[in-house]
Amino acid sequence: MRKKKLFSLLLCAAMAAGLAAGCGLEKAPQTAEENSNITEEKQEEEKVDTAGGQTGEDSGYSGQEPYTVRMLCTGDATAEACERVAKAASEITEAKFNTTIEITRVGFGSYAQQVRLLLSSNEKLDLVYAFRGDVTSAISNGQFIAIDDVLEKEGQDILETVLPSDWQCMTVNGQIYGVPNNKEHASGWGFGFNKKMADAIGYDYSNIKTEAELEPMLQAIKEAYPDVFPVVAEAGSIQSMVVPDDLGGDVGVLKSMTDGTLEVVNLYETQEYFDEIALRYDWAQKGLIMPDASTNTEGAYSLLQTEVGFGRFTNTKPGIANELSKASGGMEIGIIELVEPYTSTTRVDCCWYIPRNCEQPVRAMQILNEMYSNPELANLLTNGCEGIEWDFVDKEKGIINYPEGKDSSSTEYTSHPWAWPNECITYVWEGDDADVWEQMTQFNENALISPAKGFTWDNSGVQTEAAAVANVISKYGNALLAGSLDPAVTIPQFIEELKDAGADTIIEEKQRQLDAWHEENG
Repeated sequence: MRKKKLFSLLLCAAMAAGLAAGCGLEKAPQTAEENSNITEEKQEEEKVDTAGGQTGEDSGYSGQEPYTVRMLCTGDATAEACERVAKAASEITEAKFNTTIEITRVGFGSYAQQVRLLLSSNEKLDLVYAFRGDVTSAISNGQFIAIDDVLEKEGQDILETVLPSDWQCMTVNGQIYGVPNNKEHASGWGFGFNKKMADAIGYDYSNIKTEAELEPMLQAIKEAYPDVFPVVAEAGSIQSMVVPDDLGGDVGVLKSMTDGTLEVVNLYETQEYFDEIALRYDWAQKGLIMPDASTNTEGAYSLLQTEVGFGRFTNTKPGIANELSKASGGMEIGIIELVEPYTSTTRVDCCWYIPRNCEQPVRAMQILNEMYSNPELANLLTNGCEGIEWDFVDKEKGIINYPEGKDSSSTEYTSHPWAWPNECITYVWEGDDADVWEQMTQFNENALISPAKGFTWDNSGVQTEAAAVANVISKYGNALLAGSLDPAVTIPQFIEELKDAGADTIIEEKQRQLDAWHEENG
C-alpha cells in the first residue's frame, strides 16, 4: 500500500508542473570522453569481460531481471522534467542492465530534511546524493550500507578514478560507505558579488584579501544602492570565513592545519571565531547584512538575481563565477578569494550512498558506476535534455548553454554538476574555460592538505551528546554568523550551553580517535 506513497509525495511537494516533451540522446564529444579516463581500449575490454565486475554492453547484464533504481538528488526540477530525463536515461540503462531509473530532485532548502525523512521510512530508495557532513549519524545508525563488496564487483570505473586518500575519507570502522563525486576536493572561500554594480561605482576590489577588508566596498554599495542589501544569506545561512578542518562534523576542529599539531579545540571558544562574529554584528548594525538573515528562507541566488542583494559568501574553485552567474539568472559575478584553498576529509564533501532501503545494492552500484563512467548518461542526468534544457554553442568543444529564451530561472531541470557523480565527463557551460575540468584537477593538487585528511569521525559512542550539541548550534550558529546577536553577550552563553550538552565529551572522544588514527597512519 505504501510502496510508493512517500516517494510520490516528495515528487509532488518538491516540484511544480512543467513540460512533458521528449528528450533526444546524443553521445558526448571526444573531449568529454578524454576527461572520463575511459579509453576505447578499455571499453573493448569491458565488452569481453563477462565474469562480473565491469558492465560493458555485451557482458550479459541486459539479461538480468527487470529492476528500477530510485535516486534522490538535490536541485529544483519539475516532476515532468524528472520523468522525461529519467525516461531518456533509462533507454541507456535498460539496454545495458535491464534497469530503469526514477529521479526525484528536491531543492536545497528542504533537501537534508527530505533525506532524513526517507531514510527513516521503509520506502524503497537505491541511490542518494548527500553532503558528507550531514550523514555521520545516518551511517552510525545503519541507514546507509557499507559498499566494499559491491564496489569491488561492480564499481571498477569508480575505483580507477577515485584517489586512495579520498577513499579514506569515505571509510568508517574499516568499511567504505560512500562514493565521492569527481569534482573539486578542495575549497577556497570568498565573496561572490554583482560585478555590474561594483563596476558601475568604479570600486577597485582587486586588493581585497580578508573579510574585514570587504567593509569599505559594502559601505560604498550601500550608499550607491540604498535599497540593496550588501550581504545576503542562503536560505538562512551565511558561511563563515573561519574554516578550519572540522574533522567530520559535530563539534571539535583542528587547531591549525599548518603548525604540525593535531590538537582538537572548540571552534566557538577561539579568538578567531569571536572576532568574525563581532565583525558580522557590527556590519548588521550598519545595515550591511540583510535583516533577519538567519530566518530568511529565500535562496541567495534568487536574491542576487532580483538585485535585492549585492553579494554572498561562497566557496571558490575553478568555474565558480560562471556557476553562480548561471544560478543567478546570467548576471556577471565577481569573486574575491578570502581563504586559501585547502583539502581535508570534510572537503571530500559531496557523495553518493546506497541506503539500507535499497532492495538490490548490486544493481544500484551498476548504475552508479555507469553514471561515473558514461558521458552520455552523466550529461543527461546532470544537464537534462538537448533542445529543452540546453543547446550546443560549440559542439566540437562540448560547450553548451541554455536554449534561446531560457535561463536558470526558467529551466525546469536545474544544472548543478557538482551534485552528480562525475561532472568531469559532462559538457562545459558557456562562460567556463574549455579546460575547466583540467583546472579542477590542478586546483585539487595544489591545495593545502590538512594533516588530518583521511581521518573519519565516528560519533556512534557520543550520539546523545552529538544530538544535544547540534540543537545548541542550531539555536545560535546561524544567528551569530548573520550578525543578529551581540557576541559579547551571546557567545559566553553559547559556550556554556555547548558544554552542558556534552561538547567537551565529544571533543575528548574526537581527540582520542584522531590520535589513534595518526598512530596507525602517521
